[in-house]
Amino acid sequence: MHRNIVFQQDNARAHTARYTQQFLEQSNVQVPPCPALLADLNPIEQLWDYLQRRLDCQDHRPQNAHDLEHSLQKHSNAIPRHFLQTLVSSMGR
Repeated sequence: MHRNIVFQQDNARAHTARYTQQFLEQSNVQVPPCPALLADLNPIEQLWDYLQRRLDCQDHRPQNAHDLEHSLQKHSNAIPRHFLQTLVSSMGR
């Protein structure tokens, strides 16, 4: 089955690991060349980075899955609207 899919990656360590490269090659996945550690092109990656930075700034780090879920919900609800609009507009059409 042929799919018109472009595999996008940013050369992060996990993407360039030998196992990952072997898997992609064995799966016949074509990976376009990419500069080393390219800035995140995917807006969802930028959103996760934003949330991670908020979690890192907390006085008390989450101790379990429930705490993490609560913290993520709290920080997700506080994301500035203009930040989300910027991410959406960066996607183009």
